[in-house]
Amino acid sequence: MLEVRIHGCGGQGVRMSAHILGRAAFLSGYKTQDFALYQAERRGAPVASFVRFGKEDVLERGYIQDPDAVIVLDETLNFEILLRGIKPGGFVIINSHRSKEWFKKKFNIRHKVYCIAATDIALKILGKPIANCAILGSLIKLIGLPEKNLEKAIKIELGKRHPEAVEKNIKAARVCYGVIK
Repeated sequence: MLEVRIHGCGGQGVRMSAHILGRAAFLSGYKTQDFALYQAERRGAPVASFVRFGKEDVLERGYIQDPDAVIVLDETLNFEILLRGIKPGGFVIINSHRSKEWFKKKFNIRHKVYCIAATDIALKILGKPIANCAILGSLIKLIGLPEKNLEKAIKIELGKRHPEAVEKNIKAARVCYGVIK
């Protein structure tokens, strides 16, 4: 089973990104579970979402304490909390223009770190600083989910509420997919 924890602030699409990732995993043949944790339901408040998926039924419930991957959509959050419990061999994707070396040194990170300027990409393509779909492009490349299933998931999940944003978000996800070598 693969477990992913996504951190950001209200209004950044943290909950939606978990739904989209869960849907992409489901479309790839996995059993999935996704849910969110809200502290204060307001724009700008810290939010975390969780996704579990695997070939077997996902029977575990509760927050993901020891994720395989952590996505950080907002680099101003408390990294001491965000980085707790990452499994050996796990990794962190940070939405930032800073270097991975800067984060590793500042926060003593021993895991693999990927820094993706997803907000810059989203601004260029969407005209808005909402990088949730964009950064999922990087994640699915790292975990091996098919890019076409992420695109389908974006169409299904985002198309319900924001059909006008679907194609631009798919384009942003493709750009971030290509950033990972």
